[in-house]
Amino acid sequence: MAGIDFSEYSELIDEGPGFSSKAPVAPEDEFFHAVYISGQQRKNHLGETEIPGKLQIRGFKSNLDEINMVFTHVKQVLVKSSRVNNRDNLDCFCYQQGPPPWKGTSGNICGKNATERASIPFCAPCRSQLIVTGIYVDENTGKPFLIDGKPVYIFIRAKGIKYGNVANYLSEMAQKDDLDPIVTPVTEQSKKFEKDNVNHKRFVAKVTVGKQSSTYGMKDVFEITQGAPLSVEAVKGVLNKSKETLEKFKEKFDWSRNKTGGSADYSSPAPKPSEDQTFNFGSNPEPKQETKAPPKTEAKKVDNFSFEDVAF
Repeated sequence: MAGIDFSEYSELIDEGPGFSSKAPVAPEDEFFHAVYISGQQRKNHLGETEIPGKLQIRGFKSNLDEINMVFTHVKQVLVKSSRVNNRDNLDCFCYQQGPPPWKGTSGNICGKNATERASIPFCAPCRSQLIVTGIYVDENTGKPFLIDGKPVYIFIRAKGIKYGNVANYLSEMAQKDDLDPIVTPVTEQSKKFEKDNVNHKRFVAKVTVGKQSSTYGMKDVFEITQGAPLSVEAVKGVLNKSKETLEKFKEKFDWSRNKTGGSADYSSPAPKPSEDQTFNFGSNPEPKQETKAPPKTEAKKVDNFSFEDVAF
């Protein structure tokens, strides 16, 4: 039987695919590994039994009491969802690219804060979520754990009742006024950049599990405390790696890509969200209750280590 000559039909490529799908990626092969707290005892895809209340790094390690990481990216996004046929449907998403005004994937202009959003009927159910990515490191040396010579990237998605502690830690880092400036030349602009984008990269962050009360009882939440300080050379290396991996971050977490009315205008289509990328939408508001600041401990400085020596 004669075959089909590709050259005769190649112009159909311009019409775009009739349907295409992205091959699923195994959790252990993901660039970013989700950090989560087990809610119930179950076996994961590796056959390991996850213990409730323990930290898990999807596709990498199970049942941890603490995780030490060096932050690379911090992003606040806006998410509106609704419950349809027992499933959470994404109604609007905003990546909050650049300064306001922002526009969501629905085409609506987003309120700049929770109060403004609450006054707009369409935006009232919208909630802020924090995405924090980082490099999984050793507590004492600050050196990244490596797989085939490459560091392990992990991320925390802080939403609902888990939002407050993560936001509080980042706020404390941004308000630190006892740190010597390391971004030069020192100007008002550089000092603002340093507080907003560098302070939280100057220390190892220690992630543990805490408890917080809610209308549904006590819930597990992330606790983040300041760990050992990094050298200036190490911080510069982290900033360089943050630049190098920015596109991967956007590919993973910017759901507005190629969406009408979205906050970003990119040429590449948005991939179907993977299991660990799903927002797991809920009706919980941004938590307003105050949480007690964790006790501060004296942290020893980590060994001088250059992130420039690690292939990312």
